[in-house]
Amino acid sequence: MMQVFHCKLSRAGQLNPAVVDMHSRIAFRVDRQALSEVFSEEAKWHERGLSFELVAQVAGGDLERAFAATNHIDRDWSDNPDVEVKTSAPRRSTSVGDLVVRDGVTFVVAKFGFSEIERPAPVELDVEHEPAAAPRG
Repeated sequence: MMQVFHCKLSRAGQLNPAVVDMHSRIAFRVDRQALSEVFSEEAKWHERGLSFELVAQVAGGDLERAFAATNHIDRDWSDNPDVEVKTSAPRRSTSVGDLVVRDGVTFVVAKFGFSEIERPAPVELDVEHEPAAAPRG
């Protein structure tokens, strides 16, 4: 089972400049140095305003499968088989800068393929979008 985390693209309704910086570093400079700069110290993530939300669990261990299964191709990805949706937030397709965790190892979605990063992803679940509790009664 793999976990897919989406980088939160905005804060308080505005585009997060840290996300723009991260996307440009990964999309235009796909190398270990760029990744280590972006994903160096977890404490700096919070300073830069980066946070990730668990959006899905995908069966299997193929990273490409996790990517395809969490993309809107011919339907909303939440309807794809072997995908367990973990968010009630509006869904977007998995993209550059998002994370996939497989067997405890974290990979960042790069311009082409995936790059392993040295540390696990920090996760901040957005309390506003946690699944609602089942009605009682």
